[in-house]
Order: sequence, then structure tokens, then C-alpha cells
Amino acid sequence: MSRRYVIVGNGVAGMSAAERLRQRDPEARITLVSDESQPYYYRASLSEWIAGETDCSSLYGRTRAFYDQMRLEAVWSRVGRVVPDRQRAILDDGSELPYDALLLATGAQPIRLEIPGLRESLAFRTWADARAIRERLGCCGSALIVGGGVLGLELAGALHRMGIASIAVVQRDAYVGRPLLDEAASEFVMQRMVADGIALYLHDTLQRVEGNSAIMDSGQRREFDILVQAIGVRATIPDVPELAVGRAVRIDAAGRTNLPRVFAAGDCTETYDTTSEAWRPTRTWLASAEQGVAAADAMLGYPGPDAHPVFYNLSLIYTIPYAYIGDPHGAEGQIVLWESGTARRKVRLDGGRLAGALLVGDRRGSQAMLAAIGKPVRGDDLAAPTCDWNAFGGQNWDHVLY
Repeated sequence: MSRRYVIVGNGVAGMSAAERLRQRDPEARITLVSDESQPYYYRASLSEWIAGETDCSSLYGRTRAFYDQMRLEAVWSRVGRVVPDRQRAILDDGSELPYDALLLATGAQPIRLEIPGLRESLAFRTWADARAIRERLGCCGSALIVGGGVLGLELAGALHRMGIASIAVVQRDAYVGRPLLDEAASEFVMQRMVADGIALYLHDTLQRVEGNSAIMDSGQRREFDILVQAIGVRATIPDVPELAVGRAVRIDAAGRTNLPRVFAAGDCTETYDTTSEAWRPTRTWLASAEQGVAAADAMLGYPGPDAHPVFYNLSLIYTIPYAYIGDPHGAEGQIVLWESGTARRKVRLDGGRLAGALLVGDRRGSQAMLAAIGKPVRGDDLAAPTCDWNAFGGQNWDHVLY
């Protein structure tokens, strides 16, 4: 009799798990549940779609025909509750999905502030959010972004590339892009933003809104056509009795939760970092994909990884490419820097071994650096783009590009 797997979530974690399950268990019955009612798409490319740099067909990561070819049963609904003792996932309409193993890949939802006087607040998380932003703003409106973290800067960059002339970012801290960026890297990014005409309201928050005018705690006033909140996200988790949850679902390196036959992967999870001795939320596309594959293997009964992979992310912050590898901001060790007018590269060593790197503006060598994490490295030009990282991490043909 074929086993039944239920995956709650249709993002990269859920899709990676579904493909792995089908690959290793051709006869399995696999059900994907999603409340977005559309095939898997590249959430990380939404800023490019807003800017008009990619079209709808390119944003889709899988077609509806793919689901049929892979024999994936798509259920366009929401799981509000799970009953582990009965091995049932309960949909909003009360219907039940039995499972032999369940994967929670439910992602995260944007945090919204209650701002006095604000009639309508947009978020930037889903394709529906991106559509609303582009439709409301048109090609000549003014945008106010509340939140200067990675997501807020990504949106600011997309609107700038779209040609929006009036863009402002409100950030309650003195620096943007934290904790991804250290203070020096944040200054580098802010200089670029100001040069591009982006207004930054630092150490400030919204006190209230009057019509289309935002009043800050500092007393400053800013007019806007749309206001978008990008202050962070919180894990989306259905009601699962006795599930271990901190800020998100707590999992081991194989995606196992504290409950039998219940697994989790992606933005709804957090993993334990032995270096900082703290639970850290999952936030990147690559980590979510890797967790989906690891969880699928565990659901099938295969041994999973003993440790979480090294943190690695390539993306844009504002309009600037960056690579984050390992732990570049640790308190211990030696820092090696390389700077130019268009790039800032930071490498951290600990005990003569590569601990991490943050490459902003020029991310050449990032994949070779990833391979070299934990290995002995030496040289005066370790942070320079021309450093031959293949000498430390092994041959990587993409090292000149990434």
C-alpha cells in the first residue's frame, strides 16, 4: 500500500520536499496544500517583477502541468489544525487529510503595525502583495516604506529601478540592513541610496497618519501615495498540540520536530546554532530548499544530516549584489577588509581558518569561499576580488562569477 505524505505549503521548501519524495518513492501519494491558489513561484524574484525586469511566465517556478506530471495532488486551501494522535491535517472547511508523514512548510507572514489614522497598509511578501504595490503606485507615485531591513531595502531598490522618483524609508535604528550588514556595510549602502535620491528617516518611527501624510515621532512629515510595511515577518504555524515552538517551529538538521511523523522546513522554522547557542529563524531561499530535501529524506526513513549546512545567501540589498557566507560578524577572530568606491568585502578568520565573509557590491569568489569555510587560509589579499579562493576550497569553476 502506498504511503501518504501531506505537505502544507507550496513554496521552495514544500516543492523541494515534494520532488524529493517523488524521486525516492515513485508510488507515494503526495498532497500539497496551499492557500495561494497558484503554482510555485520564485518569491525571491518579486522585486524584479515589480521593477518590470521579469514577466509573469518567468516568475513561475513550476507549471500546473508539472503537478500533473509529478502526480502531486494540489489542494488550494489552508490547514488550520493538525491532530497528531490521529495523523490528520484539518482544512478550513473541516475536511481531513490523513497522512503517514506531515511536512509543515507554511512560511511566514508580514508583521503589521497598528498606525493611528492609517486606512490602508500594504505589505511586501506574496505575489498578490507585489501586484497591489505595482497597480496602486503606477509609474509616477510616491512610496513610503516602513522598515529598513533587507525586505524594505529590496522593495526600495525595485521601486528605484522601476523609475519611481519619490521613495522614502523609515527605520527606527541608526542603520539599515541589520543584522545582515555591519555598521560599515550599512553606511556603504545608505550612501548609495541617498545618492540615488532615496530619503532616509533614521532613528524614527511613524506616530500617525493624516490622509496621505505620515507624521514621524521626530515631527517630520512625509506625503505618500502608498505606504508599505516591511518591518519583518513571523512564522505561520497551524494549531498543532504539543509542537515545540519558539519564534518558529523548532527542528533538527533533518527537519524533525519533537512530534513523531511531523516534520517542518523553510521560513516557519528555526534551528539551533551551536556557535551562538541560540535558535535562529530560517530566512533564505537556499536554506529552505535544503531543509525541504532533508525533511523529505527523514520522512522516507533515510538518515538525515548530522549538522545544518553553512549559512550562504546571494541576493540584492537595495540595488547592490551581496553574498553572505558563514558567520562574518562573530566577536572573535581577525578581520580582513577590501574596499573600493563600488564594493566592500569583509572576511573573518578564526584561528587561521575561514569563519565567514560579507561581500557587498562585488561577490566574486563566494562559492569557493563557501567550500573553504572551516579550512586554514592565509594571505594578505584574502578580501580582494582577485584572491584565488580555489587554492583553499578546491576547484570551483564559478568562482570568478559568484
